[in-house]
Amino acid sequence: MKKRTKIVIYILIFIITFIISALIRINLLGSAPMKLIKVKWNDKIGTIYKDLSYENENNNKYDLYIPSNLDKEKEQYLIVYIHGGSFNSGSKEDGDLWCKYYATKGYITATIDYTLQNQGKDASITLMNNEIENSIKAIKEYLDNLGYNVVGMASSGVSAGGTLAMNLAYNGNSAIPVKFVFQLAGPTFFEPSEWGLLKKVDKLDTDEEFYEMMTGLPFEKDLSQEEINKISPSALVNENTVPSLIGYGLKDHCVPLSQKYYLLEAYKKYNVVYDYIEFPKSNHGMYNDLDKMQEFINKSLEYCEKYFQ
Repeated sequence: MKKRTKIVIYILIFIITFIISALIRINLLGSAPMKLIKVKWNDKIGTIYKDLSYENENNNKYDLYIPSNLDKEKEQYLIVYIHGGSFNSGSKEDGDLWCKYYATKGYITATIDYTLQNQGKDASITLMNNEIENSIKAIKEYLDNLGYNVVGMASSGVSAGGTLAMNLAYNGNSAIPVKFVFQLAGPTFFEPSEWGLLKKVDKLDTDEEFYEMMTGLPFEKDLSQEEINKISPSALVNENTVPSLIGYGLKDHCVPLSQKYYLLEAYKKYNVVYDYIEFPKSNHGMYNDLDKMQEFINKSLEYCEKYFQ
């Protein structure tokens, strides 16, 4: 009996350690660029407008970064960063470095907060998608009032933010036309049976509970697949999908490797223009392949030059 108890304890310790390790990787996601990007920001480089409001029930905010000396007579472009955190953690502050970096390249940038699942059981991906779309409307109105003519944008993000960035780009509901998307390690398909770790993190016992948390709808067997597709980037891909730059780690234990294949297969099916950068030594944090991270950043700037026109 004592031996069996010890085995159970060891198993529990292993599971807890694994989950904690996974959460650490999630929190570190997005930190890798800090080793590559050096930005000395000051008022001469640009202006940061902090904690701006947009329409949502939970008083979420966004920050806006505008480079100095932008010509208001010329068309301008926006890059939006959406933070990660397994849909239940993270904040817009996580995107500060990204936004400053792309602002130094001459682009208006923004980083957005959205309602997290630890802030209420009704915080579904459906709600998050709607909030992100509302934030783009607010950003457009704010920039219009400042006199900037923003004619296109790119959505970007990491992990959960990568999912939301793709959903914004692929749904076609953005108030500012999305020209391309770039993201790292974003989940692409929310079939409940694939998300054992996420269910453990969120303390969910059944696939039905996972479905209800993600969609915000009561489970109905006949409609479940249709509703899952509405929040899954790989299921939203079609012949009109914008160019996409994506990156995934081969040792990712948080987002199943199958997720990238759903996306790649959809791109190929609909002849979508895309670039896939593989991080062979990286887990979900993406910090073990700095050469690949540099390649990803460089490619994102190539996308800006090519599609922002």
